[in-house]
Amino acid sequence: MSSLSQPQPPTDEQKAVLASTARITVVRACPGAGKTEVFVEAIRRRLHDWKEPGLGLAALSFTNIARQTIEARVGGTIPAPHFVGTLDSFVFRFIVKPFGHLVGLPQGGVRLFPASVCKTLEKPEAVLSEDGKLRCPIYNADFCGITKGSPIMPVLSAGVAMKSKGVVTPRRISVAPKMIGKVWDLKKALWNKSGIITHSDCHFLASSVLHLKDHGPRIRQIIANRFPVIFIDELQDTGFFLARTFLSLFEDAGISGLVVGDPNQAIYGFGGASPRIFDEFEKLNGAITLKLTLSQRCPKAVAKVATTLSAPGNPVESLPTAAVGSACLIVHALDNSRLSVKQAQAIHGMLQGSSFAVIARKGTTTGGLRGLLVRDEFQGKSKAARHINIAVQYLVNGEPREAFQIVETELRRVVIGDERAGNEALSEKGISLPEWRAGIFAILASATQTVKGETWNEWVGRVKKAVNSAAKSLRWTDDGTALRSYMTCNKTGNEIRMGLLDVAVEPIWQLKDTISTIHKVKGAEFDTVVFFVPKTAKNKCPSIQWWSDDDGGEERRIAFVAVSRAKQRFVLCLHSTVYDALKQNRPDFIKCFDATVTMLPAT
Repeated sequence: MSSLSQPQPPTDEQKAVLASTARITVVRACPGAGKTEVFVEAIRRRLHDWKEPGLGLAALSFTNIARQTIEARVGGTIPAPHFVGTLDSFVFRFIVKPFGHLVGLPQGGVRLFPASVCKTLEKPEAVLSEDGKLRCPIYNADFCGITKGSPIMPVLSAGVAMKSKGVVTPRRISVAPKMIGKVWDLKKALWNKSGIITHSDCHFLASSVLHLKDHGPRIRQIIANRFPVIFIDELQDTGFFLARTFLSLFEDAGISGLVVGDPNQAIYGFGGASPRIFDEFEKLNGAITLKLTLSQRCPKAVAKVATTLSAPGNPVESLPTAAVGSACLIVHALDNSRLSVKQAQAIHGMLQGSSFAVIARKGTTTGGLRGLLVRDEFQGKSKAARHINIAVQYLVNGEPREAFQIVETELRRVVIGDERAGNEALSEKGISLPEWRAGIFAILASATQTVKGETWNEWVGRVKKAVNSAAKSLRWTDDGTALRSYMTCNKTGNEIRMGLLDVAVEPIWQLKDTISTIHKVKGAEFDTVVFFVPKTAKNKCPSIQWWSDDDGGEERRIAFVAVSRAKQRFVLCLHSTVYDALKQNRPDFIKCFDATVTMLPAT
């Protein structure tokens, strides 16, 4: 939701941006400063005065929703030769597709797919560790930087599924330097064979094209002749190679433009995004820097908290006419993020205005806040059955992807003999993906079924039959060992199993409330925002992390984004140990909040 739902008269800062005649105008904007309206107005003015037939203006943003917003505010679809679209679509259409063959792509054509779509295709696995235990689908390996050495190699990060006690948790890790070459070779072979690339691949290839010694300068000139004006929104979100691509384009003196964003909101470091990209654009010939420091979103109390988390010299200032608003503290003593109805009601009682959001740093925390009942309640000795029981809990709590991954891992162990095996192993055994998925769904359907009075031992026996049936449907032959893990237990296993579907769960939030991670609400705004901070390890305490440069200041910026979503009231709900640490280490931060501290009820 834009901060400009109720447009304000242009500020002097905004007028300065619109009046700029510099070749490159770099705008550092605070949250809610009206940058989208300035961006759109700058486009509108350029198009009104456009006198270059056959040449176009490119207005680029990160999402199709942002593109639609730009077009709607300008007055409708903007025809060719102009281009309004995403950064990805521009890079693919005008750089990678016509020139990708110069860096190894097949000349017969190249196709751009989101990584999430690629995962449904045949997916060779990349080995990420020397012992071969850590692997991921090749589409999950992303280019996020570059190492300077001999030879120069790209830096890769990868999304992997880490399993602990049957629970699969997605994580992003750095690929070990010794393994990067092998992953890169696998990617190049896949590009040449299929022509399929992900958005991360596209950014890397576009940058590679523009930096070719022989062809790069000419290609940049071709694009400059086609699009002499380029506007970029949300600059801070550009990953490493996407940023390198546009830096290279703007090095051509034939391109002028406007780039806007907020370095304090650069929270996609895992993809190589960095607030330092503003410094690099500002070093280009003909570049000037302007700031939008007046927030039309944040009231004075919220702006004060946000400023303590902003980079030095980048304060968040409210409009002179802004309301005072409020910033409040709630202290809890919870060991996890599971809330009772009474505790949720106490938090919801802080609501000011109509829209309400509870946000947290991690998805596991928001899962608890939403009331997920994922717990290790299994009674027995079978590790395999324990894992499938956790999968059932994920499924009935509305998390089918996690449930699918757990059961898929178990079926790989039984049918293929390797729970880490990739889809190529299925092909070698003549198993099609539809057959494979049908087997997984059959196991989940049986395991989820509740039988009144059934013991854990009986449930384990039923699950064993389901796994056996699914495996045999995939032409598996029982060797007498794979299903031994589905053992029964004569003691605790004879206890009655209560199906989760029989457990009544009282909803603790209203349907219109937003319970989400900070990354997912970036760009949104709410009247009241509650930032829930769970109990943390001492070395990960916010009193340290929010003011540390160890990770490039990423955690500080994530907290900044959380605070700056609030239009009326910001509530920091934190564990008592974190509160005590902040009082000791950051008393200036604590002083930004109302004097009264609310204690969350114990139950």
